[in-house]
Amino acid sequence: MEKSSRIGLIAVFFTICIWAGFILVSRHGGKGVLTGWDVTALRFGVGALIALFFLPRVKMPPLKVALLFSLFGGVGYAVAVYLAFRMAPAAHAAVLLPGALPFTTAVIAWLWLKRKPTPTQRAALTLVFFGIAMTAVDTFSHGSHLTGMQMLGDLLFLCGSSSWAVFTLLLRRHPVPPLTAAVSTTLGSAILYLPLWWLFLPSTLGRAPYSEIAMQAIYQGILVVFVAMMLYAFAVKKLGPQTVTLLMAVVPGLAALAAVPILGEPLSLLTLSGLGAVTLGALLGSRASG
Repeated sequence: MEKSSRIGLIAVFFTICIWAGFILVSRHGGKGVLTGWDVTALRFGVGALIALFFLPRVKMPPLKVALLFSLFGGVGYAVAVYLAFRMAPAAHAAVLLPGALPFTTAVIAWLWLKRKPTPTQRAALTLVFFGIAMTAVDTFSHGSHLTGMQMLGDLLFLCGSSSWAVFTLLLRRHPVPPLTAAVSTTLGSAILYLPLWWLFLPSTLGRAPYSEIAMQAIYQGILVVFVAMMLYAFAVKKLGPQTVTLLMAVVPGLAALAAVPILGEPLSLLTLSGLGAVTLGALLGSRASG
């Protein structure tokens, strides 16, 4: 194996770890003292400090483009998912965030850009839709007062996935280097969100343990926003987009399985079926797009 391929595989390995860890750390935060609004603020507050360091090295996109990036890839995505993590388990997040992303992206591209999927892509999307349906059935099967809250969490996860899908399509329409996308999205999100959080949104930041604040600030504001994006872009350069996308298909299953010992959240047969379906759908869709 060539040295560049080995380095690319190392980069994609750490990207997978960070993306899977994002689900675990965010769900752990959802069970803690901090509100979802607070975690969003930590993501953009810390991320903005890092973005300011890189700002002199990037050429910012037009204001309208930066605003769209911030609304969909920043505020819209983060608010939806961090609120959802307080309501639904990590396995549902695994299915409905990275697992459902090919489905939401294809549907929005179909409706917005009139890009019809190929027959193979439609088969892949059917598998992903089946996985989403199994997750919904799992929520309804509980038959308790938690069902309504979990369903709201599931819907918020799908909203977050849809918001990221729009962001992905915006990046295709307005291509910029990964660092430029990260800097413009994070700074724009901080400008839009932090004043609203400070003035109007409920916060428990003053009561949260320092360890909880530090964990969320470092993971969300540094590892997720910048490190993972840079590693992902580097891996694509070394290995190619198809290989990287195929490897990233393990994220939903890895995160859900890790949640069992780490978070004490058991996997039901329905959710396990959903994970299998979205993973197969992602693999099939990635091969079709290659």
